[in-house]
Amino acid sequence: MSPAVKPGHHETSAEQARQFARVDDEGHVYALAAGQPERRSDEAAGPAADAERTADGDGDEGGDGAPDPSASSAASSSESSESSASSPDYVGQYPEATADEALLYFARKFDDLYDRALLLKARVESAADGARPLRESMQALRRELESGPWVGDVAALGGVLDEIAAGVEGLAAQETAEAEAAVDAHLAAREEIVAEAERLAAADPDQQHWKTAQQRMQELFDAWKAEQKKPPRITKAQEDPYWKRFRAARSTFDKNRRAFFSRRDQHHAEVKQTKEELIARAEELQHSTDYGPTTKAFHRLMDDWKAVGRGARKTDDAQWARFRAAQDVFFAAREQANAETDAQYAQNLAAKEQILAELEELMPFTKPDQVREQYHALLERWDEAGRVPRGDVKRMEGAVKRIQDAFREAEDAQWRQADPETRARQDSMLAQLDETIGELEESLAAAREHGEERRIKEAEEALEARRSWRRMLAGE
Repeated sequence: MSPAVKPGHHETSAEQARQFARVDDEGHVYALAAGQPERRSDEAAGPAADAERTADGDGDEGGDGAPDPSASSAASSSESSESSASSPDYVGQYPEATADEALLYFARKFDDLYDRALLLKARVESAADGARPLRESMQALRRELESGPWVGDVAALGGVLDEIAAGVEGLAAQETAEAEAAVDAHLAAREEIVAEAERLAAADPDQQHWKTAQQRMQELFDAWKAEQKKPPRITKAQEDPYWKRFRAARSTFDKNRRAFFSRRDQHHAEVKQTKEELIARAEELQHSTDYGPTTKAFHRLMDDWKAVGRGARKTDDAQWARFRAAQDVFFAAREQANAETDAQYAQNLAAKEQILAELEELMPFTKPDQVREQYHALLERWDEAGRVPRGDVKRMEGAVKRIQDAFREAEDAQWRQADPETRARQDSMLAQLDETIGELEESLAAAREHGEERRIKEAEEALEARRSWRRMLAGE
């Protein structure tokens, strides 16, 4: 019994028992109408008293044919027992005991039934069990109550059973509501599973991460089976629409997966074939000593390799190792050749470093005519010195280019100064400036003579500007 169940207790007293039953002289117990007092004492004597009265009446008549009183009493007692057992209000017999003892004996039986009803009521109130077993227990108690007369308050016990019946119906309604809610929850869980499966099935096959998606689809199927095992069971009609959608989604998913891997296998086969051709070409070129064109050829092969894309990982890694090995053979040989060449060009580098220092001593080229012959001689020596190591080419070429640019700029500037037309324009501008400067000097002298400060300031500013222009044109 659950600790939460606290049943009541019922006990019928002797006084209460006398209100519900009577006892005859032989210990036979008869039920009375509920709540009615016991019948008079002469009525309580029952059939035995009636037999005695009959015997006394017969004796008054006298005569030899009068019956024997003891024989009449025995016959009456036997008839009384037979008639008591067939009476609808007959409870039972408790011989050789007092009336109260007989009543209490049968009252305890009723109290036991009443206590079982109180226990069942407590179980219903605490919902210690499901409505169905509780209803079955209530029905069993009611059948037992209706099976025969009792020494006790049958009406009160019937009321308790009615309360139990109402409580059981309340539990049944609650269980029905909970079962419906559980079914709704199961259907909602099914809907979530189906919706996610449909999303996986509708995904772009080329963008789908199939390993993860396949694992998730299996998890959804396992979740579906787990939902099927959870109570309450839903009907086939309720489950079928969801199952058909789920089955269709799984079918579409598997179809897309097989199609994707079929296309991928075909693509991998094409990639493998193309890369085999690239590997063959690389292996043909790996021992070439024509380093310039072969280097470009290897670069083109590398571009083609990248353009082909990835194949099956294991196969692709093995092919890449072969392709890279052919590259390594060629570029290792090229690096060795370049190292040997650089060693040979080390002396050329030293010579060009010396020539570069001599060229820098000629700078700046303020009078290029005077150093032109020496400058070109140094450039001829530069060309004759030959190539330098690869790592120094850029630095040396940049240094000599800077010097060449400076010399050309100096020659251009000298030519502009020596050009007749340019010189004529310059002389004309100088003459105009000289004339303007003369006029400004006269204006300044007149302003000073008259003490006009404003004119003096304006004349000085204008005079200084014209003199500055003249110095710039004259190259002073």
